[in-house]
Amino acid sequence: MKIIEQFRRGKISDEQCEDTLVTTADFFGIVDGVTAKSPFRHQGKTTGKWASTLIAHTIAEADPATTLPDLLRQINDVIQRFYEQVPFPYDRVSQGLQAVAVIYSRQLRQLWLVGDCQLLVDGQAVTNPKKSDVVLGNFRSLVLATTPATKNDDPGRDAILPWILKATQFANDASTDWGYAIINGQPIPSELCRVIQLDQQSHEIVMASDGYPVLKGSLAETEAALQRVLATDPQCTHGYVSTKGLKVGNRSFDDRSYLRFNTK
Repeated sequence: MKIIEQFRRGKISDEQCEDTLVTTADFFGIVDGVTAKSPFRHQGKTTGKWASTLIAHTIAEADPATTLPDLLRQINDVIQRFYEQVPFPYDRVSQGLQAVAVIYSRQLRQLWLVGDCQLLVDGQAVTNPKKSDVVLGNFRSLVLATTPATKNDDPGRDAILPWILKATQFANDASTDWGYAIINGQPIPSELCRVIQLDQQSHEIVMASDGYPVLKGSLAETEAALQRVLATDPQCTHGYVSTKGLKVGNRSFDDRSYLRFNTK
């Protein structure tokens, strides 16, 4: 595997970025810690930061032949040990450690999508959207069309936040159309994950967190697309519709990571 480009940038600062990159001899990946929904901090880190850090470390230490189900079990064990060692006073499912990830296994020649990260495989887009986020992003856009955001307030975000928390009841639930995969310590049904088997040819892969509205074949193009959104629609209410927009003083509406590489 050969890295062509990699980049990571926090929405507030790189130190607080809840994305973590994995680049070992056997695994490449991006782990996107879910934005914290509580004031919880442990050693100065948010739930999203802890989630991405613990998960990335587990991936990096995994046996090269590890399958996705085995890896997810190992990660869940690590998350459970965290809760055994660190008092957490909030609901774990809605406000606990949560992350999504996109991973490439060199030995198995497989791409794994767990949650709403994004990929390009030889230029072809692969996404795994979360249905409730699509609905709530549009509802936020509707609220902001009637009650515009101010410098310090986002009434659309305020309106959907209770529903974001309620939608966590569908986490890792394959029995409903609203079910979605999230790494949070719970078992994850295989049907909620995406596995892409590559052949033995060389392939160019681009993977990114959802801090990028549009994924392009180069970092420069992807960054340019993001900057256009930030310049023309910083609240992310039309064109690129999101559950959150750009806050005053922040560098973007979300943390972002980009990794481009060849499989050979």
